[in-house]
Amino acid sequence: MSSALEATYAAWRGKYLRSYQDGYYIYYKEPSENVPEMTCSEAHGYGMLVSVLKRNQQDFDGLFRYFMRWRNRKGLMQWQQKNSSSSQFVPGDEGGENCATDGDVDVATSLFLAARVWGRGGAQGEIDYRAAASELAGAVWEHCFNHETFMPLIGDWADPGDDAYLLTRPSDFILSGYLVFYQDDTPRQQQWGNVINAIVNCVNGQLSLNPQTGLIGDFLKMDNNRHYYPARGEVLESEHDGDYNWNSCRVPWRLGHYYMLTRDERVRGVLETQAQFFAHQIGQRGVCANGDCAVRAGYHLNGRSFADYTDMAFVAPVSFLFWVLGWQNQLNDILQDMNAMQERTYFGETIAMLCVIEAAVPF
Repeated sequence: MSSALEATYAAWRGKYLRSYQDGYYIYYKEPSENVPEMTCSEAHGYGMLVSVLKRNQQDFDGLFRYFMRWRNRKGLMQWQQKNSSSSQFVPGDEGGENCATDGDVDVATSLFLAARVWGRGGAQGEIDYRAAASELAGAVWEHCFNHETFMPLIGDWADPGDDAYLLTRPSDFILSGYLVFYQDDTPRQQQWGNVINAIVNCVNGQLSLNPQTGLIGDFLKMDNNRHYYPARGEVLESEHDGDYNWNSCRVPWRLGHYYMLTRDERVRGVLETQAQFFAHQIGQRGVCANGDCAVRAGYHLNGRSFADYTDMAFVAPVSFLFWVLGWQNQLNDILQDMNAMQERTYFGETIAMLCVIEAAVPF
């Protein structure tokens, strides 16, 4: 890795990696917020991916120990932990004991990768990464997927008959992770192959709805014919649940990483359409000047922005998209945007870190 990447990684680790009892977690709030929430499974999955791709086994094992401490009765990571008055972590208030699908998918992916890299972990080799990965992948399949459509659910709390059971969240379209599951989770290989195909088909269905932008909504809802459409109004988080917002901003990176690994032409159309849309945004606004960056933090699916600011969480995935497609001029432009950005937060910085590492260290 280059010295610049090493410095960026060291800064990220020093800022966000924290210790708790015998393990580590990723602090996912800003100190200025002064809130008791400390971390969530999404952040933890990111941290474990960063650690294994960086080949930092000590950090990885510490993060694994924390994960084991916060599994729920289904074997999945409790979504959120907060600090209590006794300085002991407890489940967060917002469904903290439930899981969120993306966090567990990333944790399981990192464990399969750790099995490839190290085999076992712990001071005495007591951690069997592959066994832990297979166990977690099994729990993810059992509790976080619709077994009829093969599409990810938004968590283990979405039950048949509930409105939430009709939802899928494109931030869970982690195709490179499901590819690892397909390769390494032998008992469920056929299921993971079906998952990859179902997500690819869903993504192309969304492209047909918005062929000018390729943008995908934060939440998609299944109709009676088992087709998915962008949510209308607030279904879980905000009035922008059907827009390209804080969940689906990760899609260019997640789909792009899968394309980098497989060159699966089935996803190239949506990637190129998104790249053309964002290249047009940069062409209209120019590169970042006085904080007014080209890629904004939220769009309606027709391409009209509803945000007057940007964030690294939206910019970094687009930079990865340009990189994986080989669009060098556009990549140079957006890197200027990224270098000019001042505000740094856990979400954007961590996604940017993963984009850089995954470009340098293929699975």
